[in-house]
Amino acid sequence: MRLSFLAAAVLIFSLNFGLARENSSPEHVSAAAVIREINLARENPSLYAAFVAESRPFHVIEQGRAVDEAVRFLKKARPLPPLTLSTGMSRAAADHCAEQVEGQLGHDGSDRRSPGDRMSRYGTWSATWGENISYGQKTARGIVLTLIIDDGVRSRGHRKNIFNPKFNYAGAAFGPHARYRTVCSIDFAGGYAERAEALVARNPQRQSGSDVSIELRFRRDLVPGSCSGSAELMDRP
Repeated sequence: MRLSFLAAAVLIFSLNFGLARENSSPEHVSAAAVIREINLARENPSLYAAFVAESRPFHVIEQGRAVDEAVRFLKKARPLPPLTLSTGMSRAAADHCAEQVEGQLGHDGSDRRSPGDRMSRYGTWSATWGENISYGQKTARGIVLTLIIDDGVRSRGHRKNIFNPKFNYAGAAFGPHARYRTVCSIDFAGGYAERAEALVARNPQRQSGSDVSIELRFRRDLVPGSCSGSAELMDRP
């Protein structure tokens, strides 16, 4: 029997044109709100195309081409089943957000653990997993719109994660970030079994369940950059 495990982790950096006061605190975005927004896009892609089109003025890295492409994609996409919100996966996402409070970036933790490793702390994932991270967004819709549009990301890896039919479970977390004010981490898995025994999340600031989801964006002298990676592990008898 041949088992295939796809580990896809994608990181996006893009220009953030949202207006915010420098002295204002980032609004709280719950895990449920982020996964609910993702499910709206998955279940009603043609409806979500209108939201994407309306956001065109704020995504200009590709002079609007990424927005137009996303609209065409959504109008042709078939509805997908909703993702099930996972407490354990949200705790894993919250752990990663906590590690990035001081301004760190990327998918690997300080101990070099991958998103799959973090998810395994609170349960057992199966088939496949993925992760999206977003910086600088303040609302669930802003996070999901930017990930779907994927402006400046040639692979459109964030969009692929959101509309991957192999994903059935997801968790998210949202928190402060020293460099870009907010960070949101979203974990996906084909299957996920929660641990029977309760574990304390490593995020010391997380007190009220899963509350983080992420998409990454930042302004670096008005020059956007991106980084993505994927790996496939084959287990053969």
